[in-house]
Amino acid sequence: MKWISTITQVGKKAVDNKDGMVILFGEGANKDLEDVSVIQKFSAETPVSDFVFKRGDTLTVDGQTYVANYVGPMVESNMKALGHATLFFNRPVPKAPLANAVYFDPDVSQPLPTFKVDDDIVYEHI
Repeated sequence: MKWISTITQVGKKAVDNKDGMVILFGEGANKDLEDVSVIQKFSAETPVSDFVFKRGDTLTVDGQTYVANYVGPMVESNMKALGHATLFFNRPVPKAPLANAVYFDPDVSQPLPTFKVDDDIVYEHI
C-alpha cells in the first residue's frame, strides 16, 4: 500500500542537515511549528486515515528511497491525527528512540533529501 502527500510548505528551520532530522506536520500546524516543519497534505486517493508504516517500509522523496530501520509506536497514530512524524536520516537508532520518530538505515553515501514545495512524499508499506 502507498500513501502520497504533497509538500505545501517548508519552514525556515525545517531541515537540519547536521542532525539529519526533519519534522513533518499536516496542514493546520500552528505558526511556531510551521517554522520548524515540513508541512504536508495527503492525497484524497490515499487518505492518511488508513496510514500504516512499519520497519522495512520505505519513504521516497526527492527521487531517493529510504528504508525504515525503526518506526516508533506513536508514528501511525500521530500521522493519522496530525500528519506528524520526526524523520532521522543517516543516524543509527539510539538506545532510547523517540516514540514519534522514524529512523532510516544509516547510509552516509546517501545524501539527505531536499524537501521542496509541490514535491511528493511517498510512503510505501511493503
